[in-house]
Amino acid sequence: MPEGSRSPMQHAASRASAAPGGGQLVALPVERDDAELLRRLQRGDPWAKAVLFERYGALVERIARRILGTERHTTFADVVHDAFVSAYATVHQVSDAAALTSWMRSVAVHTSCKSIRQHKARSWLRFFSPEDIPEPPARGADAELREAHDRTYRLLESLPLEERVAFALRYIEGMELTEAAAACDVSLATIKRRIARAEARFVSAAQRDPVLATWIEEGTRWNP
Repeated sequence: MPEGSRSPMQHAASRASAAPGGGQLVALPVERDDAELLRRLQRGDPWAKAVLFERYGALVERIARRILGTERHTTFADVVHDAFVSAYATVHQVSDAAALTSWMRSVAVHTSCKSIRQHKARSWLRFFSPEDIPEPPARGADAELREAHDRTYRLLESLPLEERVAFALRYIEGMELTEAAAACDVSLATIKRRIARAEARFVSAAQRDPVLATWIEEGTRWNP
């Protein structure tokens, strides 16, 4: 393969495999073999950590955004960073390479929940109420959609954390019930109960909201 056609990760893998004194570069099974990736991660190989981040970074950030929404304390880069620090420290707990995606979802969920708990523990340090902090500008978002988005997350922030997470994974991220249960490390029956409670609370509160009530009435998800 021509040198210019190789991906940055393939370059990094080759460099990582070179002998300290120079010599022939050896191609490593970076992207195709999950079992080899897991073995190398558990050995602490730097290139394997880089591959894990390249493969799952976007997924972790998306799940964090689904759960955290508009919380102003959140710097998503920090949440993603903390998630991968946790992943690298606990990868020895993964016994099946086929479970890497499910495991990374779970790491993203737990890290996001930790961020929320830490924020609540520090809430006494806040000098401004949320409504006094200026909103970030909406970049290309329709004003009505942005308002509905913000009100949705303000409502979700009032739910118990476990129900908020279950709702976000099911109805915002769009996970299947089995995927949401695995991400939360609970049984299928438990995730169903959490989603049902969250849905009931959300619909009841949204119907009293002047903006969200319209979306509830015009939508098909919660119509009788």
